[in-house]
Amino acid sequence: MLTATGISKRYGPTLALDDVDFAARPGEIHALVGENGAGKSTLINILAGRTAPDGGRIELDGTSLLDGSTATALRRGVAAVFQTPMLFERLSWEENLALGGASQGSVGLELSDVKAQAYVRASELDFALPPPGVRVADCAIATQVRLEILRALSFNPRVLILDEPTGVLAPAELTAFLAMIRSLRSAGRIVIIVTHKLAEALAVADRITMLRAGRKVVELPATETTEDELARLMIGELPPPGVGHRTPRPTGEIALELENIVYEAGGRRLLDNLSLYLVPGEIVGIAGVEGNGQAELAALLSGAIVPQAGGIDIAAGGAVAVIPQNRDREGLILEMTLWENLLLAAPLRKRFVSRAGMLRRRRAMEFCAELLARFAIRSAGPAALAAALSGGNRQRLTVARAFASAPCAIAAHDVCRGLDLRAVAEVHQRLHEYAAGGGAVLLISSDLDEIFALSDRIHVISRGRLSAVAPADRNPVRLGLLMAGATA
Repeated sequence: MLTATGISKRYGPTLALDDVDFAARPGEIHALVGENGAGKSTLINILAGRTAPDGGRIELDGTSLLDGSTATALRRGVAAVFQTPMLFERLSWEENLALGGASQGSVGLELSDVKAQAYVRASELDFALPPPGVRVADCAIATQVRLEILRALSFNPRVLILDEPTGVLAPAELTAFLAMIRSLRSAGRIVIIVTHKLAEALAVADRITMLRAGRKVVELPATETTEDELARLMIGELPPPGVGHRTPRPTGEIALELENIVYEAGGRRLLDNLSLYLVPGEIVGIAGVEGNGQAELAALLSGAIVPQAGGIDIAAGGAVAVIPQNRDREGLILEMTLWENLLLAAPLRKRFVSRAGMLRRRRAMEFCAELLARFAIRSAGPAALAAALSGGNRQRLTVARAFASAPCAIAAHDVCRGLDLRAVAEVHQRLHEYAAGGGAVLLISSDLDEIFALSDRIHVISRGRLSAVAPADRNPVRLGLLMAGATA
């Protein structure tokens, strides 16, 4: 039995957890749900020994876990996969696994053994792994999440804590992954899964605990509630229906065009004669199994990489704003304040620099405060550090910065990863309104429901190549086959 009693945690003026009780039983999958900033990540950080609470106690089978040490938690059998991967980026993926449970009790374990074990487990989960020797820094966020899952499983944990693990998994991976955590339950293990996907929580969990503003709202069996009821409990109302109808405006203009793009790295062709265009007023969806060029496409549009061949044309006077998949590594500088992070966008930086080259700091902070309110970003204000925000509020900040830049096109890569129901609905509506007002959106997403709900045109990316999806193929089964490499 894992029990947490009277857990409290304060960060400056913010009370992240207020006298929270939580319990999980052997042979149980327990879902933890709530809005962004509700306290979910703080609670699991405490359960995993990563953070010490200000008050309360935590016990596993009657033995205290309260020394604020992940090492103690791991020795007692508690392993966690956090929303932001905790890997050594300069090391190879197999070296990272060797530093985890794969090396437990095996002095001098060879990397070849670590790789062999990893490939066996990855095969069971339908996970794709990089070639041997690839550094974590060169792996996409989805690959890093897969590695974190493999490392946590290698500890053979009694308690497995998963923070939003499914947001970047392909459909085939998701099916195998959910089957895996059900098998852990059958073996008498405890699985705690944090998710914003209420349908997923209901499908896999035995019990559900909901937090709101740092307090426990309800705990109930999954069989005794519905998705609508959970949504009302979480945000006080049902999320708004899907975005309304929007007709693209074929003006003949091109907002963004990529022509025969070739990008190679590490001896591999990652973008292969890729061509794509966006016109004002439309949303183009890019679907694909992670690792087929999505990250490189987003990096190309942000200017982080330069192609070896091909061209990029952007509408005169326009700019492309990129919402990256990995907000912590590519979107924000966590040691900087919120207003400073906003000014990382060149259009916003120019807006608050005088002709003499002086930064108008007060005006920039006032503008940041307006954005925080408009995008419902929970924070201590513009002077707060980005590191102090919850994962969902960090995502809101990157989204707010992109829209505030007034670009001619937005490239959004897994834009709703880690967002709650209300925030997902808001982001979808903002993308819809932005396109309706003449903007162009490139939606690179692992979520097929999102692709279908928003896209005017859909492409599948496979091995760095794009192929258009015919209207007859706009269904999850057919699109899943195309993503897996099927042809007509």
